[in-house]
Amino acid sequence: MNSVQASVTVPVDPATAFRIFTDEIDSWYVRGRHSWVDPARAVAIRFEDGFLRELWSDGGHVDTGRILAWEPPRRLVWADLLNEGGRMEIEVAFSPVEGGTEVLLEHRGLDTLPPDVAGRIRRGYSWNIVLGWFADRWAG
Repeated sequence: MNSVQASVTVPVDPATAFRIFTDEIDSWYVRGRHSWVDPARAVAIRFEDGFLRELWSDGGHVDTGRILAWEPPRRLVWADLLNEGGRMEIEVAFSPVEGGTEVLLEHRGLDTLPPDVAGRIRRGYSWNIVLGWFADRWAG
């Protein structure tokens, strides 16, 4: 298996879901040791200047992804920059469904990683957690 998928449905139209996923990522992305590259310095996350970027308290940052496709409100694709030996892409597609938008995330290129790293990603826990944070944006 070269990829893993995770999905969630949110109660808004695709344009709103895309905008909140991208422009407002810092409002729903949960902060913690588990979610930052550098937990000691991380203060925010943004899509900016063609990258998915973790911002640090000292003014620095780390680019965690390079945007390959930005096609609101349908899809977003970025190249993973964290796993130096891998060549991976993450695609997030926003499709209208009854009652809202299905957000489908596919992480491709797992066969370019060491087996132990690919195995952790294949279990899909991390992407299910991230999409759960996104869906919690609408939780009552």
